Amino acid sequence: MKVIFLAYREWAIEVYEAIRKNPKLSKITFCKTQDELKSLNIEDYNLLITCGTSEKLGNTVLSRIEVIGVHCAELDRYSYGSPIQNQIIDGIVFSKHRIFKLTFDENSDRAHAHACLFSHEVDLDLSGNMKEILFQMTATSIVLFNMYLHDFPDITWKSWPKEEVKRERRVPNDSRLSKEQFMKMNTEQLYNFFRSLEEPYPNGYIEDEVGRLYIKNTEFKKK
Repeated sequence: MKVIFLAYREWAIEVYEAIRKNPKLSKITFCKTQDELKSLNIEDYNLLITCGTSEKLGNTVLSRIEVIGVHCAELDRYSYGSPIQNQIIDGIVFSKHRIFKLTFDENSDRAHAHACLFSHEVDLDLSGNMKEILFQMTATSIVLFNMYLHDFPDITWKSWPKEEVKRERRVPNDSRLSKEQFMKMNTEQLYNFFRSLEEPYPNGYIEDEVGRLYIKNTEFKKK
């Protein structure tokens, strides 16, 4: 197999370092940007693997090669962006990490415009700090991509149910917690909010007329 691996986040680059050793691969080319990807002769490859990327791939890429990625949520409502943060804030502790197929749909507002098709999945534990969660994302992504490569080309695609509910992609301004919001939240909700925004994400903060208090690391003990 000849594979392209597209990734730029630190945890995802560690996935590449493991996947490139897969014995089924005769060639693997690493790209950090879409410009690097578009400079390749894509038709010379069997598969494009994306890992931890948030930018949509246009039809000029998706129409020329099979493309897969990893999605770290079980429910469709978290298909629109920021799935880790939104699930943690919503109080979800155990979720799924899945291989999904990227397809082109210009009318879709889902991240990557995927069609809710997945092939392989493993459990994902969203408890703990972000460093621990991203460490797990690296490990589960390695497992998932190796499973996919082992089974390729005999892949069985399944669909997960679409929902009317949707959680929007978060933006840096969403890291601000107002005094009004703060007063309505219990300690566990505050913990989930701030730990979901630990590095490498825009840290959560509380703001008043004096300045901003950034919460970079959190710890919580349940009574």
